[in-house]
Amino acid sequence: MVDLKNDSQMDTDQPHDTEIQTPLQSQQSPPQTMGTLLAAESLELTSPKHGELRNGTIARVSPNAIWVDIGAKSEGIIPENEINIIGADAQEELQVGAQCTLYVVRGASQDGPVVLSLLKARQMEEWQQAKQQMQESNVHTGQVLECNRGGLVVTFGQLRGFLPASLMTMKRQRRKAGSEPSKQWKDMIGEELTFKITEVDTTENRLIVSERAAEKEVQDEKREQLLASIQSGQTLAGRVVSLADFGAFVDLGSLDGLVHISQISWQQIDHPREVLKVGQEVNVRVISVDRKRQRVGLSLKALEEDPWNALSHKYKEGQLVRATITRLAKFGAFAALKDDEHIEGLVHISELAERIVVHPKEVVRENEEVTLRIMKIESERRRVGLSLKEVASARYADLDYDFYIASAKNPQPEIGRT
Repeated sequence: MVDLKNDSQMDTDQPHDTEIQTPLQSQQSPPQTMGTLLAAESLELTSPKHGELRNGTIARVSPNAIWVDIGAKSEGIIPENEINIIGADAQEELQVGAQCTLYVVRGASQDGPVVLSLLKARQMEEWQQAKQQMQESNVHTGQVLECNRGGLVVTFGQLRGFLPASLMTMKRQRRKAGSEPSKQWKDMIGEELTFKITEVDTTENRLIVSERAAEKEVQDEKREQLLASIQSGQTLAGRVVSLADFGAFVDLGSLDGLVHISQISWQQIDHPREVLKVGQEVNVRVISVDRKRQRVGLSLKALEEDPWNALSHKYKEGQLVRATITRLAKFGAFAALKDDEHIEGLVHISELAERIVVHPKEVVRENEEVTLRIMKIESERRRVGLSLKEVASARYADLDYDFYIASAKNPQPEIGRT
């Protein structure tokens, strides 16, 4: 029978296996404690690595380098070549105790200290900002730095963005000049333009922007500013952008205003194209502003003297005048006075001839120049009654003689008198 008591005593008398040290184990370093392991892990975590951004405090400044405490085992260094690039103004801010964000160019190694870059840190921050701005679809303003055959290079902070020709506004594309592709946008260098960021690729250092994407927001903002400031009675410069039967639309820069056909000319016209053409630069008077509906009424003729105001001073009833037939209607013919083409009178069909006339085309034709007699002047109603059949009437002989004598005494006859 086995004596269990003895076996148990035997086990207690012998040393435990884990406590037995072999010759090999006796030659190794002492086992690491938990505190040693945590310290090593902490050192590994705080060791600067290439490509990181680190916040630091400037510890020392010398003519050749700036030493920065970044919370590592040793201080990092901003080398002399970068200090020269930074410039004098930025160097003044880099004093002992100043806080700054830095990019780790070279991590900790036996070859030398940690190398840091202030410029690359700023650049990385701007790339991050560019990504955020792209996600938020914000509008930015930058300056055109240079051009190439594909488009324009613009500024975004310290970064360079590319604006392809396909993402320019139509207005800018129309400004393209020259036959040589690389110089078609040369005249735009130095200009400021507004854009949105559409692509950010930090691995390729690619920043793509779009002017067209920002166009609507820019125009909306400018439109609101113009509507808030515009007042009736103002004179503005604009460009005719379209013509319609009822009037002409004029671009005021960020808002199109309407010149109704009745406000284009003092002379009667059938269509705006008789006076205006698309692309024509004009000055217009603001005659109405509807801010709620974003509508602006404009006038061309308001900038000209109303010819009807001086009509009664320049002409007399019974006076002979030269005129041009402008239009024919069933009830008569319209004629513009030769010396005042904006004044258009009517020769009623009954005043065309002594005989009965069925239609004015039996007696006169459009664009024909004729002598007519003024029968009635109604300036307030803007009406002038003319007659062709009374031109040779004997009852106006005395009046015609008086006009003739007055004309003979004056080498330069009064306007409108024959």
